[in-house]
Amino acid sequence: MAKSNRTRREIRRGSRHHSQSSLCFSVASVVLVWLLFAGCGGPPKHPTWTNATGAEQYERLMWKSIRDGDWKNVEYRLAPMFVGVDERGQVSNRESWVQHWKTSQIREFSLAEVSVQPEGADMVVTYLLQLSYVSTANRSADKGLRVVSVWQQVKKGWILTATTITPVA
Repeated sequence: MAKSNRTRREIRRGSRHHSQSSLCFSVASVVLVWLLFAGCGGPPKHPTWTNATGAEQYERLMWKSIRDGDWKNVEYRLAPMFVGVDERGQVSNRESWVQHWKTSQIREFSLAEVSVQPEGADMVVTYLLQLSYVSTANRSADKGLRVVSVWQQVKKGWILTATTITPVA
């Protein structure tokens, strides 16, 4: 009988140990799977002004807003003291910059060779820009443009503080 009691105790102890091991393994598995998928989100496939994660996305959203005539978002994202230099070398403030693009009627745009450099609370974005216009009169869309933009982080998100556009020879 003593042998039988001892065996039962060992079985109960082993059973308790097995339950604790199973629980630990289950918890560890759930945590591991969560950690694997937590980093898989990446940048959004279709960024918007509310879910964009970087200056390159903001730059693309700005050109999309210009192309689509979404002037409310264009004006909202330009800093009050914004300064722009267009492809003709014309210096513009915020209001004249918006007016310039309102009359341009962009059909499509593409960005290439994008580089983003952090500078404290700012992000400097450089890239090549190709624009195609609804009307090709007085435009050199086929040459491409070199753009340098400066985005600054503020309480309400990111705003564009300066942009220069230079024709590529």
